[in-house]
Amino acid sequence: MVRDQRLFFSLLISIIMLITACGHKDLPREVTGELILLDSVNVPVPDPAIESSLKFYREEFAREMNHVVAFSPFAMRRASPEGLLNNFVADLVSEVANELYEPGDGQDIDFCLLNYGGLRANLPAGEITRSNVFELMPFENEMVVLTLSGEKAYELFEYLAGSDRGMPISGLKVGIRNGELVNVLINGKAFDPDRNYKVVTSDYLAEGGDRMRFFLDPINTEVLGMRIRDAIMMYMERETASGKELHAELDGRIYVMD
Repeated sequence: MVRDQRLFFSLLISIIMLITACGHKDLPREVTGELILLDSVNVPVPDPAIESSLKFYREEFAREMNHVVAFSPFAMRRASPEGLLNNFVADLVSEVANELYEPGDGQDIDFCLLNYGGLRANLPAGEITRSNVFELMPFENEMVVLTLSGEKAYELFEYLAGSDRGMPISGLKVGIRNGELVNVLINGKAFDPDRNYKVVTSDYLAEGGDRMRFFLDPINTEVLGMRIRDAIMMYMERETASGKELHAELDGRIYVMD
C-alpha cells in the first residue's frame, strides 16, 4: 500500500512538472556567459595528462601519414589544356573504375572526367607519402558511373572546349579552336550521337558541381563504392608492390588548334 502511494505521488509530481514546463515554454529566459579571450598572450595552460595521451596519437598519425606509398621519377603538376597530374589521376581512376565496374548491360565505361579544381596539390618527384595523397585529394568524393545520352555527352564535350582550365580526362581526345569544339574521339572512335556513353566521375560532379549540368539528368547512375582518394592510394601501392615507378605523359588528349 505504501509503495503504491509512493508511485502515485511520484507520478503526480512528474505530471505537475511537465504541465508547469509546458506552460512556461514561451517565457523569456536569462542567459549568462563569460568571455574567454584566446590569443597569443592568453593561451590556456596545457593539461599534462591530456598532452601525454595526445602525444601517442600524434606520433601514430604522423607515422601513418609519412608512410611512402610510391616513387615518381618526376614531379606531376596540374596544367591547362592538359597536365601530367591531370592525365595521371584521370587514367588511374579510369583503370580502377573499370576493374570494379560490373555492367549489367554489357557496356563498359567509355571515358573519365574529373575537375581541375579537385586536384588540390601537386605530386613531388621522388618518394610520395600518404600525406601527399591526402593533400592532392582531401575530399571524400566517391566514384560513380553515369550513363549519358548522346545529346548530354555532346554537351559534356562542349563544356570541355569552353573551359578555361584543363579538365582531367581519360579515354577522350578533344580538339578546340577559339573555345569551340572542333573534334572529339572516344577511345579512338568518332562520336556517335545516336548511342549512349558511360562516364566515370565523382559524386560531386554527378550532382552538377563545377557547372556540369549535363550530369543532372543521366539515364542511369551507378555508385562504385570507392572514394577517389582510396583509388589513388590503392593504385600507387599496387604499382610499388610490382616494383614500378609512377608514370604519366602529355599525349595531346586536349589540344588547341590555330
